[in-house]
Amino acid sequence: MRYSKTVAIHIPLIIVFLFALIPLTWLVLASVNPAASPAAKIPSRMTMENFGRTFSGRPLHWTLNSLLIAGSTATLVLFLSTMAAYPFSRVRFFGANILLYGLVFLRTVPVSSFMLPIYLIFIKLNLVNTYLSVILTLSVLNIPFALLLLKGFYDTIPTVFEEASWIDGCSRWKSIFRIVLPQCGPGLAVAWFMTFMFAWGEFLIPLILLRKIELMPLSVGIFTTYGEYGVVNYGLLSSMSLLYAIPPILMYILIQKNLVKGMVGYVKG
Repeated sequence: MRYSKTVAIHIPLIIVFLFALIPLTWLVLASVNPAASPAAKIPSRMTMENFGRTFSGRPLHWTLNSLLIAGSTATLVLFLSTMAAYPFSRVRFFGANILLYGLVFLRTVPVSSFMLPIYLIFIKLNLVNTYLSVILTLSVLNIPFALLLLKGFYDTIPTVFEEASWIDGCSRWKSIFRIVLPQCGPGLAVAWFMTFMFAWGEFLIPLILLRKIELMPLSVGIFTTYGEYGVVNYGLLSSMSLLYAIPPILMYILIQKNLVKGMVGYVKG
């Protein structure tokens, strides 16, 4: 009976795994195939030429652009949310919950519905075709989630630690940086990583705000490369797609322990 239940659970998981593995397998095979096509087949001759083109020239520059945008957005959101979440957790003021959940509710509005006014505002500010316009837009979109997440972590920390530090002469700012934040390390890692992932995978916002090809992130660069000069180079596109997947995977491996602790801690809180 127990064996039957185990099989019943694992069979759907195996099917889902194989379904997810098919496109990844095609990407790997096409990236080393000098004559790649939509068909998934083992190449008769393998080459690293596509990866050589990917790790040089425009694709490499687009990757650096993506790292700059995603890293700057995640860092800015983490800093602002860290400061803003504290009063929502520790200070009781009228309309706190309305304001907090109102911000979260506004985040549910589709990005495409307000991209036109954002584009017009940045035209007036002469910020179109600048990284700053994309970073600011992505930051505003991600602050509500990070704010709600970090408030939940602050709520799990007893105030007695801060009160004891005040008695010992710490100011409120010192108690935040020396008492509260060190206990929120996993939560900070979760907020930074989730924001990085959102900014790294964003397509529409940089497509609209960055019209110069040298400023594009890799997500838009892959789209630009598709069908360029009237030819679809499946091998190059595949190697660029694999490159696109590497930074998030590396980020996850580096902060995996903190991510697990952060998510578990937030659920317990």
